[in-house]
Amino acid sequence: MLENFKKIQWDDNNFTLKTTEDSINDDLYISCISYEQRTTGILEKLDKKYKVDTGLFITNEKFIKYLEVKENENKIKNILKKSSNFGHTEFFLTSIDNPIKIILEIDKIIKKRFADKNKINVTFDITTFPRGEFLTILYFLRHLQNINLLRILYVSPKNYGNWLSKGYSRSMIPPFFEGPCHFEKKTALFILTGFEYDRAIELVDELEPTSLILGRPSPGTSEIFRDASEEIINKIKRYRRIIGDIHNIPANNPFLCKESIEKIIMKNIENYDFYIAPLGTKLEAMGVYLAYEKNQNFRIIYPLPLVYNIGDYSEGKRDVYEILLSDNGKK
Repeated sequence: MLENFKKIQWDDNNFTLKTTEDSINDDLYISCISYEQRTTGILEKLDKKYKVDTGLFITNEKFIKYLEVKENENKIKNILKKSSNFGHTEFFLTSIDNPIKIILEIDKIIKKRFADKNKINVTFDITTFPRGEFLTILYFLRHLQNINLLRILYVSPKNYGNWLSKGYSRSMIPPFFEGPCHFEKKTALFILTGFEYDRAIELVDELEPTSLILGRPSPGTSEIFRDASEEIINKIKRYRRIIGDIHNIPANNPFLCKESIEKIIMKNIENYDFYIAPLGTKLEAMGVYLAYEKNQNFRIIYPLPLVYNIGDYSEGKRDVYEILLSDNGKK
């Protein structure tokens, strides 16, 4: 697997995003229209020479009623009108409760637009996709036989709000991440911590793990994120007396994150039915995906909140992360 990882400051005026291969146009561009300012971050950085056959813009139907989402949709449409980057664009609604519907829509578009192509290049902007949708789409794309290059893009926020989400709705195991079930074994739960205490502790109560392992984001992510994670770890420690190791996890490099996760899994997998909950950074969630893709010896579980902080989730754009993957994940 080709691994290419870059981090660039978003406000670097010399930085623009080009095609994944020199002189070869991208085929498919996938993005999510959300309520955050950084929704349009990648589009604002496309090079004038960047060309893609089809742009696919997905909106979660639960958020379509919010003014911030409509404003971002209008901004995207205005950017597209003024540029010649996209040959064709499609917009559709989907649901966080039905990520398979997204897969079916993407599959239909790929078959319709690229039936005569043996290999396609895809750019996937994961910035504002919810975790369940992001992981499901990534698995699907990585297991398509006609993918040549898959580029993952992520824009980090300049600042987070005072809170990101509240409450606990339910937990989900995203499609494709059911992993092996070892009901005869005790349960281990590994939580990559972030801002959300409610969801973390409700998940602990739901699974009642024998072993509870916590991950804190190592230096490299924002100070406010690290502080929030540390506060949540301390709260969980006070609430849950039986707790296993606490590990520093590379929060902004998915390949280093993958290596850390694999070491923790190998230490525990023989004795436990193993779950991982990626409540940390989006790039940590991608590291969890890469560990799962290689071994598939655990399950990914994700607790959903009751409400998101729509009006003040984050602001601004700090860095752009570019990850390039070349094979289809089946090797």
